[in-house]
Amino acid sequence: MRIVQIRKLKEGMFGDPKTGWSAYPFISGTGGKGADIRGVHVVAIYPGQLRGNHYHSKGNELLFIFSGSGIFYWEEDGKLREHPTDAHTPTVITIPPGVRHAFRNTGEAAVYLLAVRDGEFDMKEPDVVKSELVRP
Repeated sequence: MRIVQIRKLKEGMFGDPKTGWSAYPFISGTGGKGADIRGVHVVAIYPGQLRGNHYHSKGNELLFIFSGSGIFYWEEDGKLREHPTDAHTPTVITIPPGVRHAFRNTGEAAVYLLAVRDGEFDMKEPDVVKSELVRP
């Protein structure tokens, strides 16, 4: 059973290609319900860098990867899993509580992603539990 959900966003949802693109990454594919979004932050991961190596004990984390190439890692059924991302396919990844995860930039440019947490979020206690999954 796959616990991490990976959705590649389709080109048709971005609007007019003459004026760029826009997306509702946390609503598309959810039947219109979307996520209870809190704790929104933008992340830049530079070439060769590894970010993450942690898990959250409360709530889901949703990653909207919209620029750059890399590998998303997570632990499932005691095994290390990986999913490559590329600069041309915006991707949304939903990570349930308790799932260790990390992301490595394997490209030549920065990876940019929007990360959000659903449910309650407190900056004083952000619920980030360090746990090495992938060696830096």
